[in-house]
Amino acid sequence: MRPMHQRRLALIAALVAFAATATVGACSASAAKHHPSGKTVMAKKFVRVAPAGSSPVLLEGGTFGPGGDFYFVNALAKAGTPKVLRLDVKTKKLEGIYTDDASAFTSTQFDPADGRLYVTDYDGGTIDSMKADGSDYRIDFGGPVDGKKMTPDDIAFDPQGDLFVTDATGTPWDRTGRVIRFNPSVKKPTVLMSDLAAPNGISFTPDGSKLWVSEYAGQREDLLTLDPSGSEVAAASIGMRANVGLGGFDSNSVDAAGNVYQCVNELGEILVWNERGVLQKTIKIPQNLGKPELSATNLAIKPGTRDGFIVVGGAAGGFVYKFKALAKGIMPSNGGGVLPHGS
Repeated sequence: MRPMHQRRLALIAALVAFAATATVGACSASAAKHHPSGKTVMAKKFVRVAPAGSSPVLLEGGTFGPGGDFYFVNALAKAGTPKVLRLDVKTKKLEGIYTDDASAFTSTQFDPADGRLYVTDYDGGTIDSMKADGSDYRIDFGGPVDGKKMTPDDIAFDPQGDLFVTDATGTPWDRTGRVIRFNPSVKKPTVLMSDLAAPNGISFTPDGSKLWVSEYAGQREDLLTLDPSGSEVAAASIGMRANVGLGGFDSNSVDAAGNVYQCVNELGEILVWNERGVLQKTIKIPQNLGKPELSATNLAIKPGTRDGFIVVGGAAGGFVYKFKALAKGIMPSNGGGVLPHGS
């Protein structure tokens, strides 16, 4: 198991132990004190997708497929149990579509050109894909980049079909994380940005000219402005920071108005800023299941609607929660940053 997953599980375990000596309500109340502005709203439990077990559940990914189903992954699923899942949000019917013996997937994203579902194998260091029904699985890239094996986390596509992935290594004291760009065939990798502290979420702005990249260990939101070719960073800045204690900046998303939705894993909430960095809303996962559900890792806003869906895990099992976004979802809202080719 890689250090990131070890850290996530260690912190979840610590929170579970804390819950044994304090009420869930007290835990939730203390967590609410660290955001001085912005309205706090509670997400609503939509459906349970994984039972409670001997170990906490860690769900990742979150994207809508061409048919309107919601796809996500169970990052710590055991061999032979579903690792990629598909949820019909109309009927709440859940289906496992892919499993194997070794992978630890942490993201899902559809390529709008060919409709294939792309996933990242965090432990294996590969970018893989499959058809929407889970068939025709293949490894698209699995080699080192500039002599270093990847720890791929989240992915996004640009208008030309280039794929961008966060390489989630590093700490604030050893900044080895990177953002890597691939061509539409998931070949010819180039390092777009380096010296990051465990980069995780990656989402395009609505116009596709910039990338919001979250640093899990750095607890900050970076803004990368791309050159016209999309192959280099023309300018970079730190857009937002937050004091989140045990939490880490996991996946992110944007809506049609440019608001940035940042999942704070290990804290069970989403921070929503406008594009100028003003906190608009804090979306919290209610801690009312008797055991902590603080692993809020990823979300997607269904394109054309304000319906947002969050994958949530912890000691009580795995769930999908629902919330109302500030503005409608667009293609970059759909799990991290897909833009239609040729737009």
